[in-house]
Amino acid sequence: MSGYDIIFAGAGHNNLVTAAYAAKAGFRVLVLEGAARIGGNTTCEELTLPGYVHDPCATAHNLIQSNPLMRNNELDLDRYGLTYLSPDPVFTMPFLDGASITMWRDLDRTCAELARFSPPDAKAYRELLADWDVMAPVVNAERAMPPQPPNEVDALTRQSALGDEMLTIRRATALDIIKQRFREDHVRAFFAWIAFMTLHPLDESETGLMAFSLVAGRQRFSWIVPEGGSIQLPMALARIIDEHGGTILTSKPIVRIDVENGHATAVETSDGARYQAGKAIVSTIHVKHLGGLVGEEHLPDAYRAGVARWEPNLTMFATHYATSEAPRFNTERGAEPSVTVGALESLEAYDAMLAAYRSGRIDLKEPVFLALTPTVIDPSRAPAGRHTFKLVSFLPYELAEGPEHWDQVKGEVSNVLFDRFARLSPNLSKSIVLAEHVNSPLDLERRNPANWRGSCHGGANSPEQSGYFRPVEGWSSYRTPVAGLYQNGACTHPGGSVSGLPGRNCAGILLQDLGSSLQEAIARKDTAKP
Repeated sequence: MSGYDIIFAGAGHNNLVTAAYAAKAGFRVLVLEGAARIGGNTTCEELTLPGYVHDPCATAHNLIQSNPLMRNNELDLDRYGLTYLSPDPVFTMPFLDGASITMWRDLDRTCAELARFSPPDAKAYRELLADWDVMAPVVNAERAMPPQPPNEVDALTRQSALGDEMLTIRRATALDIIKQRFREDHVRAFFAWIAFMTLHPLDESETGLMAFSLVAGRQRFSWIVPEGGSIQLPMALARIIDEHGGTILTSKPIVRIDVENGHATAVETSDGARYQAGKAIVSTIHVKHLGGLVGEEHLPDAYRAGVARWEPNLTMFATHYATSEAPRFNTERGAEPSVTVGALESLEAYDAMLAAYRSGRIDLKEPVFLALTPTVIDPSRAPAGRHTFKLVSFLPYELAEGPEHWDQVKGEVSNVLFDRFARLSPNLSKSIVLAEHVNSPLDLERRNPANWRGSCHGGANSPEQSGYFRPVEGWSSYRTPVAGLYQNGACTHPGGSVSGLPGRNCAGILLQDLGSSLQEAIARKDTAKP
């Protein structure tokens, strides 16, 4: 089959972002998705019972809010059914000793929470946010463009008002920043938990900015969620693509990308169909799988060597519940429901979690938790009066017994995690659970091949796999060694999470190569109504 200018391999949110810009620019686009529905890690499923809408992977859409796509409303996504909700409180963090810290959308109220533990730490939080205001333009500009060589990044960093101090922060560990800036143990745990929410180990170098950016983003935007579930972002993008003549086909796993004379020309799907690409192919297929589809002989040695060194990110263990009531959590104000709850007892508990993770052990003594009850703010996700609840912990894919061991132990692990977390709530017990669905890191890989080794963020954001080196040095500009074949998604700069930045950045490069531009796509005014 032919008639398409650009074929997109995968319908995760980043590829749909790129496809939407390309369709608006006037190109004929075809999006092929292997799963039965679009969205990738930003999809929704009725995992427990009919009528209960769960987010199998991503729930929060925080990082995308600072993307020019959203900040400048470049695609008018609000016209296509996408509505974001901003919970208040942003999140609550109860502790086993009865203490709690809550982040509110009102900065003064958040600082009052911190001041209960340490007035100097409340002051230090305001200073941290002020420093981020200085650094943010540099970081946001860097993330919203193809990656630059390290020396150029350093030079741009030094141009900020903080100068060399910002460069020192970039090169530090997030844990060091937190220990330098805050004194009280509960407060330190509070900020470490937030900084960890992109799942990068905070004890590694060049994580210092996470202690600023993630905290400031939550304070500014809240723990923002799309009304109706995570899939509403892909659905809105799909409506734009459809309105501009594009086509999206699901249940179309790609088994081959044809390469002729060094140029990507077509894709073949598991049902035997072949789709010709007139101008380009854009892939969110994981870089670990790409060689098997295009043929390793079409990739140079340096590229294959870089991919061979690729390391996964930390992985999640998630259990989804349908509940008869909203879990409530212990706070200074009494027991309250909250869309988002964090649990980290101390920096020592965080260190113990990382040590167990790195040794392939399942350590359930003091787990780190992320809990989400989106139905507290979005009742459309469940039948009237009912709720969806997701409990996430961070456990290794690579167990000492092998990843397949998860199939034997995941039910027991889920129950222990539930009991551990329930200590922070007066009503969270199996008596309010109507149904549950467990996803181990191995299950996350099975449900989406892009979750290589269970990693929902493509791979680690270590210095060796960030910026100019993501996915491979020399091929970090969204182009691959195969002419006409572009790499998109979490394996590219600036990495995983729901930011849409890989998709927008890739669109800029793609459209430039095809004689158009992002600006041309954005400037096109549509007369059709969605």
